[in-house]
Amino acid sequence: MIRTAHAAIRTAEPDDAPYLLNFYRQGPRAALLDGRREPMAPTLSDLRELLGRKEALQGQFYAVEDLEGEVRGFCSLRGMNPEASFGEFTLLLEESGYDTALAVDAYQFIEKRAFGNLHLQRLLAHALQEELAWRDFLSAQRFHEAGTFREAFFGGGKFHDIHVYSLWV
Repeated sequence: MIRTAHAAIRTAEPDDAPYLLNFYRQGPRAALLDGRREPMAPTLSDLRELLGRKEALQGQFYAVEDLEGEVRGFCSLRGMNPEASFGEFTLLLEESGYDTALAVDAYQFIEKRAFGNLHLQRLLAHALQEELAWRDFLSAQRFHEAGTFREAFFGGGKFHDIHVYSLWV
């Protein structure tokens, strides 16, 4: 567990599945799309199994707690490609959570891991058009919009664009 000034960040565990399921129930989010960028509707047992897998246990998916020990969200560094020297950053918080010091602490944890420990050169992040707070957060952390997948998937009765953000060391 890593303690910061405003958060505790630890490897996510199967017991965190109910918290993660709440994010799936709130509607589409770019971080919750599968590898084909399609929405998923996992069950609680699906998420428990996912969080118990070797990849999660090896520290690629993290729970973000406030200082009182309540899970407030999740962050990850996924899809790492050592040859191309990049990885994808995700941060799942309530919409109002992106404007907090807890969000910045979670990002700085991932940034240090990506650029310092893993020696990546670039972070990518994805955001739906509707994820305004997440997009503002990425811009505040020096990410630049690098392109858009137009009408990339259909969910919630409409097509969604996925914006790609990029940050180089």
